[in-house]
Amino acid sequence: MSFLDREQHVLALIRQNPFITQQEMASTIGISRSAVAGYIAALTKKGIIRGRAYIMAEEQTVLCLGGANLDSKATAKQPIRMASSNPVSVTESCGGVARNIAETLARLGCRTSLVTIVGDDKAGAWVLEETRKRGVDVSQSVVLKDGATGTYTALLDPEGEMALAFANMDIYDHYTPALLQEKWPHIAAAKLIIADTNLPADTLAVLIGKCREEGISLFIDPVSSEKARKLPADLTGVTAIFPNLEEAQLLAGSQYDDASQLAEAIRSRGAAHVFITLGSKGVLYHSKEQNRLFPPLPTKVVEVTGAGDAFLAGVAYAVLHQLSYLEACRYGLAAAHLTLQTHQSAASELTEERLLHTATTATPQTHN
Repeated sequence: MSFLDREQHVLALIRQNPFITQQEMASTIGISRSAVAGYIAALTKKGIIRGRAYIMAEEQTVLCLGGANLDSKATAKQPIRMASSNPVSVTESCGGVARNIAETLARLGCRTSLVTIVGDDKAGAWVLEETRKRGVDVSQSVVLKDGATGTYTALLDPEGEMALAFANMDIYDHYTPALLQEKWPHIAAAKLIIADTNLPADTLAVLIGKCREEGISLFIDPVSSEKARKLPADLTGVTAIFPNLEEAQLLAGSQYDDASQLAEAIRSRGAAHVFITLGSKGVLYHSKEQNRLFPPLPTKVVEVTGAGDAFLAGVAYAVLHQLSYLEACRYGLAAAHLTLQTHQSAASELTEERLLHTATTATPQTHN
């Protein structure tokens, strides 16, 4: 077993019992007490733990793993005509599912970190700097020499609905299990991990397995039906997953029209909580104990891009503040409602104060 493996074993034991003694850890791992002391010293130096009991640093931190891209949005000025030139207005912004969620949570007052990969180019430098300015710790993100920062280009119709999108995400092939292992001490210090499926399949499998083994909460955003295919068959270790209807059908391995049947099929793969976003029909929440459809808030939609990311961030905010997953749905819907009224994927209008007000005063009645 390598130094890093033993260090992670020590960290896992401390997470399970912050009052564990060095001798107890030594006996469990099969090494000397002095060796355990060395690993604890290394973890303390890295800032992963501090004090006695071994208090985990940044206990309320949420850490996001996955995409951080340069987004371009072309909004058509008239109904889109295929195989023809369409007049559009174009905007550029920071994007990527994991990055958008991280920025939104930072705006909501959560301590947030992002571990992503960008290229050693102007786009990558700009995306990391802008994300840092918005309150997200990007110190553990990787700048890949000779790599090209991920790009996402969306064509929207005049009503703001996405008609077509193009993604160049080859850089995330470098997000290997070895990189995850290297960053794990930083990742494992978070209270909640949120990952998108821009990560490679083998990295997702390792991440889910490690979260299962160490009892760390993990949220997964499937991103798209194609990228959802990268998730392992066994989702045990996934605390919550957030597919849309198309992604849910892929994950369920069926063409059920009923969202409850889809959610149950996904839960049977091991995910504890399933949130299926259904657009104008709202959100279906499903767990072992509960199955409930939440209708959306009445919203004048400006643009749909980023609404799903905002919903996940709203749920995460509520869970981090000790609310139940059922209660958290109201916060997710409120966050999506506020984001849908803007052109931004991570809406500057989505503040903690506005989220709390919307979630507690504007959410409609739920029904089974």
